[in-house]
Amino acid sequence: MSYRTRANGLVRASAHLAGALACEECQDRAGVLRACAAGLDAIDEHRRLMGSSELRALATTHGRELTEIALRHAAHDPRTLLRWSERTRATALAQPPATSDAATIPASLAALRDNGRRLAEARQAGEPTEELEKERLRLERAVRTEHHTQSAAGTDPQRPAAVEDIVAGVGDGCLVELVDVDGTLHVLVVHNGRVRRKVAGSTTEVADLLAPAAMLLRRAARGRPADTADIGRRLQEAILGDAVRLIPDGPVTLAPTARLHGLAWSLLPALHDRPFAIVPSAGQWLRATNAERPDPQRTVLVAGPELESGGAEVPVLAQRHPGAVLLDGPHATLGAVLDALDGADLAHLATHGRFRADSPLFSALDLADGPLTVHDLERLRTAPYRVVLSACESGVLAPVGAQELLGLAAALFSIGTAGLVSSVGEVNDAATADLMVGLHDGLAAGADPAAALLAVRRAAADDPVAAGTAAAFVALGV
Repeated sequence: MSYRTRANGLVRASAHLAGALACEECQDRAGVLRACAAGLDAIDEHRRLMGSSELRALATTHGRELTEIALRHAAHDPRTLLRWSERTRATALAQPPATSDAATIPASLAALRDNGRRLAEARQAGEPTEELEKERLRLERAVRTEHHTQSAAGTDPQRPAAVEDIVAGVGDGCLVELVDVDGTLHVLVVHNGRVRRKVAGSTTEVADLLAPAAMLLRRAARGRPADTADIGRRLQEAILGDAVRLIPDGPVTLAPTARLHGLAWSLLPALHDRPFAIVPSAGQWLRATNAERPDPQRTVLVAGPELESGGAEVPVLAQRHPGAVLLDGPHATLGAVLDALDGADLAHLATHGRFRADSPLFSALDLADGPLTVHDLERLRTAPYRVVLSACESGVLAPVGAQELLGLAAALFSIGTAGLVSSVGEVNDAATADLMVGLHDGLAAGADPAAALLAVRRAAADDPVAAGTAAAFVALGV
């Protein structure tokens, strides 16, 4: 009992975990949930001291067992399960990174960007890269060390959204939240003031389908025959099950588990012909819907190096947005791009992207003078309202800790971006250029990203390469 009053939050969390296990043994559900709430509060207190989004996300690992116990005992009631699901997911995104208002670029980040430029040049020229790779690892360690020492002073973490606020915010729309309860997916459908629950397939069954789905999309993007109908039906049955019958006609917002964020959701028959958006949590969706658009509204267009299409959509978009900030060729440098992104209404970045599963904060977009990483995005003072990332895998998010996410899209969400369009797989450069023009036509006509993407999917239906590329793009947020 005395350990529950210790100054160290992790010690208190361990004591509350012991209490939760004792209550579970006595079949005291209310006691279990009280102990889990107290333990997670202690971990939150520990986590909020950290300025690094990576450390905050990793710190939730200490609460994984508390989370599993709480969800198990909350699953009997849909509203209770929704409350606990929101309590335990995407918590790191609710607190902005401490580096977001830094005025100068740290020397280690500048050196890493220069190393990235030299590495790209050496690979293109067929020269040895061993020493440059060693230098890259050393510089990444230096950047990570500096990042991990940031203080959280002055940041303002937000509490999880209340179920009543979520239900009211959804209204006559539809929110579908997926919850992993002891390896089984529970599907919560929020619509017209109600929260209903269905049990779908196992997480193991779903995981076995993800790799074949990704492989079929790669085949399609490369112009090879790929029939995705069967894998789409199997994914829908495993992920949504009978909950499909509870989803009304019209737009849908989905809050998947962390490990399902990389799925090309339009493969599911129930989603392919409707607008849908993906969010890390219902709380993040509420924050996005309440975000204010900048005034005046400024558009930014960026074309990075070495694109097969040459960023062909960017000149077309520049003609349709005559007042846009255009950065291409040698002008698409990190400093210029960050300055333009700060406070923009809509930003389109046509660049190559690289997702780093081993270190998500070093996921990057290629610019003229080197890579733009998550560490760079976190330094923006005011987030762009909406961002379109046309690079391969630009929307992939790495699951870390207990239902936390890291990556380019997560970094933008954490600093206040309301909506993104990005890819979760390999895309065809030439097909992407045409699709992006169609997407922007929809946005210019007043459609939200989900509706604009639906129009793009429909227009691409008769071309296998375009259809496979369109399926790889998802709308995140609003």
